[in-house]
This record gives sequence, structure tokens and C-alpha cells, in this order.
Amino acid sequence: MIVTRCHAIADHPVLEQAETDNSIVTSEHMDSVYVFMWPGWREELESNRWHWGKRWARKFPVVFIQPELTQGEPAVSSPESRLANAEILSIETYPAEAESLFGVGLRQSAQIVEHMRSRGHERPLFWLYNPWLAVPYLVVPAAARVYHGTENYFDFGNIPRSWMALARYSIETSDLVVCCSNGVARGFAAHTVRKDFLTIPNGCEYLKYSRPTSPRGTWPALIADWQQSNRRLAVFAGNINVRLDYGLLTTLAARRPEIGFVLAGPISLERLSPHQRRVCGALLRRSNVRALGRLQPEDLPILYWGCDVGIIPYRTDMPILVENGFPLKALEMAAAGLPVVSSLMKPLQEVPEAVTVVNSPEAFSLAVASHSRRVRPAAAREAAERVCRAFDYDLLFERMLSALAPRFGDGPPRPGDLADFSASIGLGAYRTSIGSLGEIGVAQNGIPPRYRVGLLSSIIPLSIRRLVPVPIRRFSRRWIA
Repeated sequence: MIVTRCHAIADHPVLEQAETDNSIVTSEHMDSVYVFMWPGWREELESNRWHWGKRWARKFPVVFIQPELTQGEPAVSSPESRLANAEILSIETYPAEAESLFGVGLRQSAQIVEHMRSRGHERPLFWLYNPWLAVPYLVVPAAARVYHGTENYFDFGNIPRSWMALARYSIETSDLVVCCSNGVARGFAAHTVRKDFLTIPNGCEYLKYSRPTSPRGTWPALIADWQQSNRRLAVFAGNINVRLDYGLLTTLAARRPEIGFVLAGPISLERLSPHQRRVCGALLRRSNVRALGRLQPEDLPILYWGCDVGIIPYRTDMPILVENGFPLKALEMAAAGLPVVSSLMKPLQEVPEAVTVVNSPEAFSLAVASHSRRVRPAAAREAAERVCRAFDYDLLFERMLSALAPRFGDGPPRPGDLADFSASIGLGAYRTSIGSLGEIGVAQNGIPPRYRVGLLSSIIPLSIRRLVPVPIRRFSRRWIA
């Protein structure tokens, strides 16, 4: 198995010594980036996707695709107000079954093509997070295709087989696969025929977290008394959801009453069991636990600088976390000078200078009690700083560009291999899907003529074009003419 690994320090210069080369991927290679997303982008915290999109937008126009519209609604684009040179494109949502995949995907493809034409984009780079969008990712010609693996979905255990077939196909046929941890790369290698993965872990914006600005919200008042009394503070910032170990947090708060535990982030209890909800509720009522709610990303550095230790108390009964987890907050807290204590996530063991990874509640409690920025040796602080500089997102982005540049072909943008795709989802499901695209169905489903379904159908390879219903073939010829 050949897995490209990414290590701290040894493989990267520190930030001031970096000699980046933004010319390695130029307009001769591509002219835009279309990011195939999961819904919910507008409410998402500054995630891995945010940091990559932000850096792409410095070089090319970026379009974040949101599959969120009902069938027949026209696509809608709007500026991404948080990022310059970026916009959000709303298209039809994806189906829940493979039998409708190609029909819906063809309409999604047409919506994307129309947007490309309106912007004059002819050589797009496709960047995929959501395999449900595999059809437009495949059908629309692109200069290159990149699958970004932020999760090893093969470890989830509750995902439909048809969806996993899409993920497997997307991974195997992309020009480049970027994995956010070695755990993700190992999972992909075990479940696909592909072995060449570029492992680039989640990083941090070092300058942002090492140089905090003044807070913008009213949240400082919620912990002002703790800070005025010089109380030691442990902080967790992120989504407060099913991934947190509420039992561990309760144990920490009970064993360390002298420490104030600060939880910053939106609280989502939907996927929690009744028992977990009760434990979470009791935890939040403890006198040494305070929840600040969702903070603006700009406020996180100053929050970290006002605390003593960063904590990541995630569940260890979820293989997806233990094997693959490398949360952004780990190096963000370290970049702000915090010693960081985390529950067991194997990828974090690769950065021991920045994160102390423990494997039991007792070890977690002892580490939280003994780690503090107040007593941290200078050598330990400097070692963590070197890791954070090495994992600065600007450096990680440049490393990806170096790997991507050779993947561009010399010819025009091309569609993928639809014959392989139809085989991957099953010819039965494929026939059913395209069978629903008869001319009567097109009219009844209210697909506007500008969707250009016929033009898109014309790029179907000859090897399987005979599977397309006769009415669609006539429809194609009429549009081509």
C-alpha cells in the first residue's frame, strides 16, 4: 500500500521561511473551482472546507454548490458574503435512491453547466465532498477532479450500500484524492482499489490564532468573574453534539471543581440518546461549567488566550473518531499557546509536541490538572509552535498544488467514464434512472428548456448510448441542432 504521509516539522519549513509558489497551478490549467458540497454550508463553522475554499478563492473564482432545491426550481446563485471571489450556487437536491440518481444528476449537471456558461468558465476544477453529486461531478467536463476525504465513511456502518458505491467510484476515478488524516487514507485503501492518496491533515491559520484581536460579542461577560478571580479555565470550542463524551466531561467537572470548564459552540442534541441528553443537561447545570453558545470565528483566538488548557473530550466508542479524527481545534488551540489534552484519536498522536493524547478518563483528568499555560516550559511551548507553523493552511495548500499540477491533462476538459459509472451503481438502477427521462416525463417534471438535457445527453459514450430511451435521443438531436 502506497499512502502519501504528511508529518509535522520535518517535511515543512516554518512559516517565515516558506517560499510558496502560487504559479504552480495557473489559468492554463484551470479557470474556476466548483466545490460539490453537502447542504448547510451557510451555517457551517470555519471548517476544513472553509480553509481550502478561502485559499482557492485567492487564485480563481470559487463556486460552492448547495444541493437544496426541489425539482423544477431554477438554480440560484448569490455571492458568498464571507469570502471574496466566491459565490454559492443552489441546485436541485439529490435523491435518496440509486434508481433516481442519473435522472436527478442530469438536471443538476445542466444547472451547473448553465452557471458555467453565464460566468464564462470553461476549464473548471471539480472538488468533491459529497458523493451524492457523483453524476454532475462525472458528466460535466472538467479540467481535473479532486476528491477531498474529510471522513472515512466506510467506518460509519449505517450508510446505504448504494451511497457507498458512489463514494468508492468517486475515490477511484478522481485525478487526486486528498485525505485529512492517515486514518482516512488507510480506510480508503482498505475499501477501494486505489492506493495513491495525498494525506494532508487539518491545519490552522497560525497568524490568526497567535495574534488575537479584541472580542466582538458579549460572551466575555459570561466568564468575566472567573477571569477576574484568576480561576484556571479549560476550554472546548466546536459543535456540542453526539461526538462529545458527556460522561467524561461530567467526571472532569466533578473531579476538578477548582477549574472552570468553558464550552463554546452550537448545541445540537438531536442525535443524542435520552440518557446522553440527561447527562448533558446535568453537566450544563454544574456551577463550574458554562456554555457560551456559538461564537464568531474571529473571537476564538482571544477566547483561547484567556484560558489555561484546551480540551477535546471526544467519545472513544466511535471508530470514526479514534481511527480518523484530526479536529481543526487541536492545532488552533495550540497556535494560541494552549497546552491541549485530547481523548484517543490516533492521527493526533502524530503531533505529540502540540497535543497530549490520553486513553482513559483518569489520564485525561490528570493531564488537565497538570497542564496549564501558566506553568508550561518554554521549550514545550516552542515545540508546539513549530508544529503549528508547519501545519499552517497556506503551506498545506501549496503542498496540495504541487501534487495537483501534474494531474492536469494537455487536452480540453473531459467528462468521466459513464460506462464505468453505470456499472458501479448497477445497470438495473441505471436503466431505471434514465428510463424516467422520457420526453413525456421531461415535460411533466417541469424541466425548463434551458436545462439543456439533450446537450448533456449527447456526451454519453457510444458504448452505452443505446441504453438511452429513444425519446431522449430525439430530444438530444433537437437541442444539438
